[in-house]
Amino acid sequence: MKKFIWLIFAIYILVVLKLTVFRAGYVERQINLTLFIDLIETYKNAELWTFLRLFLGNIGWFVPFGFLLPVLLKKERFWKVAALGFMFSFVIETLQYIFRKGVAELDDLILNTLGVVVGYCLYKLFLKLNKCNIIKL
Repeated sequence: MKKFIWLIFAIYILVVLKLTVFRAGYVERQINLTLFIDLIETYKNAELWTFLRLFLGNIGWFVPFGFLLPVLLKKERFWKVAALGFMFSFVIETLQYIFRKGVAELDDLILNTLGVVVGYCLYKLFLKLNKCNIIKL
């Protein structure tokens, strides 16, 4: 079972990298260190769907990281999972900047890490439900 979860995790990592770093097209090299300014502007000026896609997408794409990684680690410490999620997101933002594959944004780093935390919380909830025989695997 553990090998299967490693496989799922590896596929997940490759998909995220494909969507964020190894995508088609080049853009001007940009970095945005102002917190949530672009996201607020998107909310004000774009359709709600565009805002939700950016906001929830950054969180949602990292929920599996926070859920699967504790399953694979011997000790599923919150800070270890959060730090590894932060580092993965940081690598993505850095590669986007280097390869001109999007805007490297501080917002993304924060929202991606929040997604890892949400995933970790879902993992802990799953453990509690499993212990109470509500969910059994």
